[in-house]
Amino acid sequence: MDVEKKHFTCVTCPIGCEIDVELKDGEVVSMEGTKCKKGQEFVSQELGEPMRILTTTIPIKGAKWAMLPVRTDRPIPKRLLFRVIEELTDIERRAPVKMSDVIVRDIAGTGADIVATRSMNREKKGKFV
Repeated sequence: MDVEKKHFTCVTCPIGCEIDVELKDGEVVSMEGTKCKKGQEFVSQELGEPMRILTTTIPIKGAKWAMLPVRTDRPIPKRLLFRVIEELTDIERRAPVKMSDVIVRDIAGTGADIVATRSMNREKKGKFV
């Protein structure tokens, strides 16, 4: 079987190691460029089940801005990102909202909650309370 080559940029820490991996029959046969164990763990995760934290916005009523920034409270499988986004299309909040408020629990069965990443006060006749 042919050797497959993959390249990763580790995002676990600020160093951002450039990691080159050779795979044979799906197994790692060589890995170069890691400066710490975290890089090896990152590559293993990426090869198995890539995980990401989703950041997006949802509509909010009664606030100065029309959109509330939100994110998952933990990484979720990358393959489920679009399913989570789809579930969020019908979600809307009303101000006030505090940072870290849970907007949706266990989104798409991932075990992750969607949380607000900004506080937004309620608008009252041109003023905010």
